[in-house]
Amino acid sequence: MKITLIGGGSSTFTPQLLQLFIASPALRGATISLMDIDEHRLGVMTTLSRLLIEKTGADLRIESTTDRRTALAGAAFVITAISVGGFDAWERDIEIPATYGIYMPIADSIGPGGIMRAFRHVPVLADVARDVAELAPDAWIFNYTNPLTANCIAMRRVAPTVKTVGLCTCSSIPRVPLYLAWYANIEPEELVLPAPAGGLNHCAAILALRLRDGRDAFPVLRERVTEPVTRWVLETYGILPYCWSHWTEFYPSLSRLEEPYQGRLQGLRMHYGITVHDMAHERERARHWEDLASRFAEGSAELSVDVLPKDETVQVVQIIEALVAGANEVHVVNVPNRGAIPNLPAEAIVEVSSLVGAYGIQPLQVGPLPEPVAAILRQHITAQELTVEAALKGDRKLALQAFLQDPRIAAALTPQEAGKLLDEMLRAHAPYLPQFA
Repeated sequence: MKITLIGGGSSTFTPQLLQLFIASPALRGATISLMDIDEHRLGVMTTLSRLLIEKTGADLRIESTTDRRTALAGAAFVITAISVGGFDAWERDIEIPATYGIYMPIADSIGPGGIMRAFRHVPVLADVARDVAELAPDAWIFNYTNPLTANCIAMRRVAPTVKTVGLCTCSSIPRVPLYLAWYANIEPEELVLPAPAGGLNHCAAILALRLRDGRDAFPVLRERVTEPVTRWVLETYGILPYCWSHWTEFYPSLSRLEEPYQGRLQGLRMHYGITVHDMAHERERARHWEDLASRFAEGSAELSVDVLPKDETVQVVQIIEALVAGANEVHVVNVPNRGAIPNLPAEAIVEVSSLVGAYGIQPLQVGPLPEPVAAILRQHITAQELTVEAALKGDRKLALQAFLQDPRIAAALTPQEAGKLLDEMLRAHAPYLPQFA
C-alpha cells in the first residue's frame, strides 16, 4: 500500500501523520511517499521520518521526491496539505482587506482572503487530481488544504472519476468525547457519539446530541455553555456549532474589532476573545518545529516522539483504516451533498456525517439545517462555485462576481470598492496566479 503526502515537507503536519501511521496496525508494510517542491524541508522531513521509523521499529518504508507524478504513481491514498505563497501570502490575505474595513481573524476559507487562497491553490490541486486520474485511478484523495470546500469542488470538477473528499481538524469534533464533555461539563462516557453533524466546512454544527440515558443533551448545554457564539447559535437555531471562531467569519456582524485598527490587523483583539492570526507568531511556531526536526535529523538532539507536534483531531488515518479493513464507522467528511442535507444544493460539497468502510464513503441523511442557517450557507455555496470557475479559467469577471456574491464583502463594500480590492489583491498575488496573467 502506498500513501502519498503532497506537502510532505511540513514540519508540523508530517510528523503528526508519521506518528499516526506508526501506531496503525492496519498500515504495516505501507510505503509513505513524501512530496514537496522545497528540497531542503523535504530532506529534513525525510530524514526525520526514517529516524522515527528506525526508533520505533515500525514496518513502514519512506520514499521522497520533488516530482509530483512520481509520488502519485500507484498510490492507494493521497493526502494534500499545501500552502502556495506560505505565510507571506496569508499575511496579504489578512492585511489588504483590512485597509478596506474588512476585518477577518483567520481569512483562509471565505471573504477576500479565502477567495484569493482558492485562486492560488485550485490550479495546483486540479493538476494533482488530473494526475491521480491518470496514474492512480483507484486512489482516494483526502484534501486538508484550505479553502477546503472550493478546493474539493475544483478537484471533483476536473477529475470527476477520482474519489476526492475533504477533511479538517474541526470535522473530527463530533467524534471527540473529551472536547464535547469539557464544553458541557459532562462526563465523556455519558455522551452518545459520534453525533450527527452537517453544514459547510468551518460553518457546520452538531444537529443532535444525546446522553446515554436517552435525554437530549442540548438543554444541558444551554444551561452550561458560556462561550457567547456557541450559546447564541444554540439558543437561536437549536444546533451546536463547532469550530465556532470560524463561524464568526461567515456572519459579518460577528466580526468586530475591540481594538482600534491603526494600519496592522494581525494580533488585534476581536469580539468573543478572538485574536487575529499573526504571521509573526505563525512563522515562529513553524521555525520552532523545523529547527527541532532539523536537530533530530542531524543528530544534534536526541529524538523523542513525545515532543513532536500532536493533534488528536487529525482523523485521516482512522478513515484509511476503516476503508482498508472494510469497517463501517461514522465520520464527518466533506463530500457531495446528494440529499444528505435537503435544504442545501444536491451537488454542493457539504461537511456531513458519513458512513466510512466497505462501501467507500457515503453521506448520511441528517435532515435539513435550520432554514436561516441554510440560507446563509447557500449564499456561500454560490460564491464558492464562482470562485472555482474564476480560479480554473483565470477570468477576472468571474472573480469579481465571486467577490460581489461573498456575504462578508457584500456587507462592507460597494461594487466599485469590491472591484478595486480584487485588483489590488490580484496584483499583490500575481506571482502565484499565472492563470490571471
